[in-house]
Amino acid sequence: MKRDYDIVVIGGGHAGAEAAWAAARLGASVALVSMDPHKIGQMSCNPAIGGLAKGQMVREVDALGGLMGLAIDNAGIQFRMLNRSKGPAVWGPRAQADKYKYAVEVQRILATAQNLEVIPGEVADIETEPSGSAAGPSVRAVKLADGTRITCRCAIVTTGTFLRGLMHTGESQTEGGRVGEAAAKGLSGCLEKMGLEMGRLKTGTPPRLKRESIDFTRFELQPGDEKPMPFSYLNEYGDFSWVPPLRQVCCWLGATNEAIHAIIRRNLHRAPMYSGQIASTGPRYCPSIEDKVVRFAEKLSHQIFLEPEGLDTDEIYCNGISTSLPRDVQDEIIRLVPGLEKAEVLRYGYAVEYDMVWPTQIRCTLETKRVAGLFLAGQINGTSGYEEAAAQGLVAGVNAAKYAAGQHVDFILRRDQAYIGVLVDDLVTKPPTEPYRMFTSRAEHRLHLRNDNADARLTELGRSIGLVDDDRWARFNARKEEIARGLAALVGQKVDGIAAADWLRRSETNWTLLSETCPALSPIDPDVGRQIEIRIKYEGYIHRQDRQIERSAQMEGKLIPHSVDYAKVVGLRNEAKQKFAKFTPHSLGQALRISGITPADVSVLAIHLDRRER
Repeated sequence: MKRDYDIVVIGGGHAGAEAAWAAARLGASVALVSMDPHKIGQMSCNPAIGGLAKGQMVREVDALGGLMGLAIDNAGIQFRMLNRSKGPAVWGPRAQADKYKYAVEVQRILATAQNLEVIPGEVADIETEPSGSAAGPSVRAVKLADGTRITCRCAIVTTGTFLRGLMHTGESQTEGGRVGEAAAKGLSGCLEKMGLEMGRLKTGTPPRLKRESIDFTRFELQPGDEKPMPFSYLNEYGDFSWVPPLRQVCCWLGATNEAIHAIIRRNLHRAPMYSGQIASTGPRYCPSIEDKVVRFAEKLSHQIFLEPEGLDTDEIYCNGISTSLPRDVQDEIIRLVPGLEKAEVLRYGYAVEYDMVWPTQIRCTLETKRVAGLFLAGQINGTSGYEEAAAQGLVAGVNAAKYAAGQHVDFILRRDQAYIGVLVDDLVTKPPTEPYRMFTSRAEHRLHLRNDNADARLTELGRSIGLVDDDRWARFNARKEEIARGLAALVGQKVDGIAAADWLRRSETNWTLLSETCPALSPIDPDVGRQIEIRIKYEGYIHRQDRQIERSAQMEGKLIPHSVDYAKVVGLRNEAKQKFAKFTPHSLGQALRISGITPADVSVLAIHLDRRER
């Protein structure tokens, strides 16, 4: 084992894996420190990747050269495109995973990175040294709990739910960030000593049941798509139809009932969230069954999805009944669900509280403002979900590699460029009071940010920073040429006397019908045709959104130097001075998105910056 690296990544979850992969691919020497290397890439909660808005982020990570899309394509056991009843702008790819094979696949991909070493251990301390500038101290080394000292230029903290993790099942409390795994205790104190303001959040997980004990005939069958769509563009490019390598399975849909709700109401005093045992905030958009019963008292039932956790395991994940109620109450609830009367519980649901860092203390690069070379990614920034974590891991990994190499060009994605850009911008301008989850509604430019065009938006950028290799680049350019040829082939084609492109704009038409009507278009790959169809159908809307983006581009392009002293900005309200100093916006556009900031405040700041430049 070496004792000196460019970058140390702390934690091997989804953020840590992407951070280590990206940084190593960019030439940095990377140590990935994990308390259990066999758990790298583990799915702690639901055995699935993607969903509405989340699936778009996975596609973006892939288009930039990340690993999550490749891993889920090789470990997926059911693929579904969600929201097909609506327009392609809000379609969301989702895949059920064999969670054990997924972790193995992540570890396999990481093992192909030449300058990446996985080190077992727990990081107990991060050493800093004076940086010689007003920016404060900089990272110098990390210390493991066994006393090992590893010098580095950067550290990326991706500890998930493990920072002082505390699990709750009813009145029972156990230290840990995941069942059977210890909490990371020392690092929270280290971050506090650095002057970082810490918070506390909560998440939860449902019971797992034994497959053989379930009567699946009482549930509604939920099959996957007949023609699965891959997450990775490497599996989409080309004139062949991709087939998942693993056997595909079904999920099942059921529901709670009023008898279950009555039991929950009778036992709320034993629920940690209601007894006062847990004081931290949980995810509003993925609530526990206790929260659902209290907040939606008028509803007679709530959906339950039974999801296999793998092909070679008896574990069934009960999506929809996340809970921290006592075990005896969970037993009662489960056995009142039709089909679960004889269900055997393999693992009870629980809630976990963990430390996080309020993200007003990080820049858009995910580097902390107080300590140079210290980056944070994943749930430590107040987010929830594998996909949000992976997106942050990639951003942190790229920026840490640039920092370690002495490059002073930040990797920052705009809101009109990627859901990843929306995620990071929301974190640094609107700090979450609950675990942050991405939705399509958060993106004002979602017509641009579709799952189908992530490569068109981001692969050239990935190539420019060095993440996209020659093979992906060649395939991307070949696909671009195919689309250009398809668009050219449309010219001159007519259907019922109407130009083919105008005919395709109609809501009741599609590329399949067009290619059947126009034989000249039949040689074009159906996936390429689907891309052309979406572009043509959305053309008018996209032009309108382009104009909106152009209008805001001037504000987004006006960058604010870190050295600005807001206290000296003449004419700026005191509240605005305080908020700008706290949030340190990256641009005038970002400054305007800070809660409580007015256009007049930003105008005053713009005048100050102009004078400063002159």
